[in-house]
Amino acid sequence: MKTIVILHGWGSDIKRWLPVKKLLANNGFEVYLPKLPGDRVRNTADYSLWVSNYTRNLKTFCLLGHSFGGQIAINFTAKYPKKVAKLILINSAGIRSRARLKRLIFTPLAKIGKHILTDKMKHVIYRFLKSVDYYQATPVMKETLKNILREDQQTNLTKIFQPTLIIWGGQDQLTPLADGQLIHRLIKNSQFEVFPNARHGLPFTHSQALVSIVKNFISS
Repeated sequence: MKTIVILHGWGSDIKRWLPVKKLLANNGFEVYLPKLPGDRVRNTADYSLWVSNYTRNLKTFCLLGHSFGGQIAINFTAKYPKKVAKLILINSAGIRSRARLKRLIFTPLAKIGKHILTDKMKHVIYRFLKSVDYYQATPVMKETLKNILREDQQTNLTKIFQPTLIIWGGQDQLTPLADGQLIHRLIKNSQFEVFPNARHGLPFTHSQALVSIVKNFISS
């Protein structure tokens, strides 16, 4: 039986992943789907350490990360290369070149808004800036989100030599296709699959096709 560990995205409901987990299990995989903790302020390396502790009884495994889970998976694979047999990244975060511009807009506006905007107006602005996750987060997770948005994983991507499958939604507006193409270039031993009509929620809207591709990749 092949083992796969799934790292979910920021604030993802584990229940949304259960159909994917069931499909993988039906195809002969032993699936681990941990809930990433939010009990204290962390950065990406801290989450990698948490994953290392979580998987301490697993010799090697395939690692799948979606969105922020992909950012952790990149960091973890670079730091613990002997643990990861194969890597699957789906609409992964970790390319932060645009984040600097976002912070230049978001931070001053948030400071102004704190004093003069209603909650409803703030919510609209944060959503426009794709920062609704920040608006809805607990104080601890707000600080965690600030940490991870500062952390670019491009150097770690160049350290990954495991066979890697990169899957992307062609209509993803949160982690655009260009990010996936850059990740593909930086990981030398990688293949790139695009679902032209999929968005950021690709694992939930295209579960059957996703599992089929993952199964073929891991079995090859």
